[in-house]
Amino acid sequence: MVGVPRSSGCQLCRTRRVKCDELRPGCGNCRKYGVECPGYERGLKFISGKHQIRQRGKRSEPSPSDAALGAGSTPETNASHTAALIAAPKPNRGEFINTIVATVRTNMSQSDITGFLSWIELGRLGTRAVLDGAMCSVAMHLLGKEMSDQTMVAHSRSVYGKSLGSLQASLCHATEWKSPETLCAAMLLCVFELFAGTTSSDTWLQHARGVGTLMEQRGPAAHREGWDAMMILAFRGVLIMCDMFFPTGEACFLSRPEWKPIIRDGGRHLIHPPQLPEHTIHIVDGFFERLAELPAVLGPAHGLRESRTMGTVQQPQPETIAALARRAVECRRLFYAWYEEFKTLSVTPEEVPSKDPNSPFPVVLQHRVAWAGSMHMGYWASILILQEALVQCQWPEDFGESRSELVQNILRSLESVGAGTMGPYRVGFSVRIAYEFASAEHQDWILGLLDRFKKTYAATDRATYPKPRPDGENEPPS
Repeated sequence: MVGVPRSSGCQLCRTRRVKCDELRPGCGNCRKYGVECPGYERGLKFISGKHQIRQRGKRSEPSPSDAALGAGSTPETNASHTAALIAAPKPNRGEFINTIVATVRTNMSQSDITGFLSWIELGRLGTRAVLDGAMCSVAMHLLGKEMSDQTMVAHSRSVYGKSLGSLQASLCHATEWKSPETLCAAMLLCVFELFAGTTSSDTWLQHARGVGTLMEQRGPAAHREGWDAMMILAFRGVLIMCDMFFPTGEACFLSRPEWKPIIRDGGRHLIHPPQLPEHTIHIVDGFFERLAELPAVLGPAHGLRESRTMGTVQQPQPETIAALARRAVECRRLFYAWYEEFKTLSVTPEEVPSKDPNSPFPVVLQHRVAWAGSMHMGYWASILILQEALVQCQWPEDFGESRSELVQNILRSLESVGAGTMGPYRVGFSVRIAYEFASAEHQDWILGLLDRFKKTYAATDRATYPKPRPDGENEPPS
């Protein structure tokens, strides 16, 4: 069947089923809600299958996720008009969410959004409320922060709250818990917490832990191909960060032999643009494969440092310390080898004058490609972790000069790699590690930077950082 929409309003007003004033080039409703008006072109609607008439009094059974989000409710019974649209019939829901996502991509710079939402299969929107609500909450929050629209940010939180209930219902369902839509929704709500921090700035860690558990229960085979493979590739960094900052005492599950092949794109371009060379993708894969080994070093090294600082905890056995040292040395060797390959991509940063009047560095590092700058910083932070582990193992090597250079490289990169709405997301890991080894002066500067980052990215809240060292104490504890 073929039909033409009857309304002459713009596409978004037709989707929302509200009266459009039909002003051009953009209608008043779109300006009011701070979105780009999609225009007035009336496309054809193709409907496959035979026309069916539903008998009076009968209605289809909603899925658990639809029921939890209120798929049968009316706009008057919802907390906001946005929440009502998410709870609308599935086709309308999909059109609305796609419009919001398209607006996010239009308003945010390509350098920020490229790769960040590439793992979302937009064709799945409108099929399950658990996914629709999660996607809408993230998209609206990012757009609201980008446009400084507090009303939109508030609406995103309302939708987020409903989406949590929808996710819980899906996770408790006999089959829905292992669907890719449920996994994607869980990941999106974790992303929402990274930027919003609804109850605290580290709530994302609890979400990430849940996502990792869900992936483990689904098993490696469930993530080998297709959308499921895209999702674990896109989320591997968050899962590894979770194991670093929320340790369980075990190695990251992504470092196990059965999972190692799963976190490699292998040149399939699942989350990368098609023009990216396969050689580059293999280098990116290699970085995350090495990063997944770090939690097994960071946890014991941190425990060893704490035990020596407190002086009351029983020291580990010499063979345990020797095993940790061997693991740290091997990880460092692999990272060194990876970095030599990474440098073949010709993404070395340039030294340029700082444009930040508050920067303690007159000359900073300018990274032309944001993702490559983030990977540079991640490498430097990883070497800092491995060097500190060796210090705690009383390794006979002086890391003082190297440590200072690595910290300076990270801090001098913040101006370029940390710019934009997605900047704090790119630098969160490396700046947290550099803070541990920075001078008291630079620690104070970092905390001021975090206050600025927190406006868009809650995970960089200074409350999650240790207090700065006293003035004049420029050396980290050893």
